[in-house]
Amino acid sequence: MKPYCLLLAALVWLANPLWAQVDIESLRRDDQAGFFGSVAIDLTLRAGNVELFECGPELSLSYGRGEDTFIFIGSGDLGWEGKERFSNEALAHLRYVRALGARLHGEAFGQVNYDQSRRLDFRGLVGSGIRLALITPGESSFWLGSSLMFEHERNELTSADDHAARTSLVRWSNYLSADIELGETTQLAGTAYVQPAVRQFDDYRVLWDVVLKVSITEALSSTTSVAFQRDSDPLHGVDGSDFSLTTGLALDWN
Repeated sequence: MKPYCLLLAALVWLANPLWAQVDIESLRRDDQAGFFGSVAIDLTLRAGNVELFECGPELSLSYGRGEDTFIFIGSGDLGWEGKERFSNEALAHLRYVRALGARLHGEAFGQVNYDQSRRLDFRGLVGSGIRLALITPGESSFWLGSSLMFEHERNELTSADDHAARTSLVRWSNYLSADIELGETTQLAGTAYVQPAVRQFDDYRVLWDVVLKVSITEALSSTTSVAFQRDSDPLHGVDGSDFSLTTGLALDWN
């Protein structure tokens, strides 16, 4: 393995995320004007029977002006096993937020992603909705959000699957999020999502995600996140429930 891979891998340990999904709420900065963003990276190194190097970068870019905020998030993984390069998942998310008042926001969004571990070849979705501040944003904030989104998926099936290869449906996405300052250098963000299909409520997805961020310098932070996802209708041989523990580094700028 190349020396620069060993150097990068020494920076951080990772227990890889188990699905290609991103918690938008933990990355929001609706209260800031101008251009700002962050880069986070998680790394995995294995040696011995398997020589593996894998990195999971995540890029967040936002631009706010007046009552409008535009958010772009890209994430994924890229790795090398021996001399072979691979990518198991990737995601791109674009969101527009319009402040309708101090407590109420309207938003529209679109997303594309794939996830080979869940045999998801492609997912595309678009949607819009509102979010309401339960506590006025300040040092800590609590938000409740609800939206409708149209979702299209293409799946890689096996002979044992009774799942459709292509699905298109409307989901009702609801979330509750909290952003709490625990101290001058420590921040805790958590979000819980529930996303049932509009015409079939027993087809649902649940996701909760908690991120602890500790500042090392003004721009550099260490992050630790715990996440859980439940899919009521997985493909054959794919677990309906996933759990992940992730640690990494994040670099912010504005």
